[in-house]
Amino acid sequence: MNKASNDLILDVKDLEVSFSTYAGEVQAVRGVSFDLHKGEALAIVGESGCGKSVTAQTIMRLIPMPPGNIKKGQILFDGDKDLAKLSDKDMEHIRGYEMGMIFQDPMTSLNPTMTVGKQIAESLVKHQKLSQKAAIEQAVEMLKLVGIPSPESRVKQYPHELSGGMRQRVMIALALACRPKLLIADEPTTALDVTIQAQIIDLMQDLQKKLGMSIIIITHDLGVVANIAQRVVVMYAGKVVEVGKVDDVFYNSKHPYTWGLLASMPRLDQSADEPLMPIEGTPPDLFAPPVGCAFAARCAYAMDICKKIDPELTEIGKGHAAACWLTHPMAPEVSRPVAKEVR
Repeated sequence: MNKASNDLILDVKDLEVSFSTYAGEVQAVRGVSFDLHKGEALAIVGESGCGKSVTAQTIMRLIPMPPGNIKKGQILFDGDKDLAKLSDKDMEHIRGYEMGMIFQDPMTSLNPTMTVGKQIAESLVKHQKLSQKAAIEQAVEMLKLVGIPSPESRVKQYPHELSGGMRQRVMIALALACRPKLLIADEPTTALDVTIQAQIIDLMQDLQKKLGMSIIIITHDLGVVANIAQRVVVMYAGKVVEVGKVDDVFYNSKHPYTWGLLASMPRLDQSADEPLMPIEGTPPDLFAPPVGCAFAARCAYAMDICKKIDPELTEIGKGHAAACWLTHPMAPEVSRPVAKEVR
């Protein structure tokens, strides 16, 4: 499934992350493995609570420890650096300099008491040892790079003086200020209207080509995935249930959960009175994950074995794998449900 190891910028192996709470231990990430190639865009998708954001924050070592705890696994970055084992001081150097992150809500992620220029400059002074004057000049260039008009005046403004789309562009400028090798974008378009969403996605694609960086985009919006990613990781209940190239996952998916995600997307040819297709039921309680496949209780195709033994991620094509008993040679023939035709 992998290319040559020297082509990898990130290799996550059997990652387990839990949180201690007054009610018990939440097993948020349960044995997640995936890799990312240099210059590639990878999307991690799934419902809220599936563990995708925790996975991203763990890669950046941003989960508070305690209550968070990396129980197991490796996060190999740019060769042999295991981010799970690095000291906080070493991680501070990597964060912002070699890895950048865009958060969901720029209004809460940006410092309201500092101008946007000063916030970008702060990173440049720390990591690239620039003078304050040179850092502000570079901040102006970064705002210009992300398409903010009149960057010389915008650099002196505070976050509340900018629109939502502009704040998100500032977040991207901040994340890219030191030209990182890896950018992680956690729901970067969630709070934006559709027109601005398209602009942000176009901007990220353009910057990826210009800077040659790798991107992990965390989202529940499969439309965003189709536009920016080359490969997709589908997560459910803290586990990877399917992984493959975008075309494989969209047109030849093998896991019923992936089918449900795709069927729940609104279609352009859908009539106004045709209801959306929900995934019935609710995700399992990660205080006590179920025995067997976590999706079995919601799956229309569940067999006895699904409720007893958790399926392993099995390769079903070049670079395409799914964790489902339906991929077993002895399983009954089941095809992905076809969307209803519009009458």
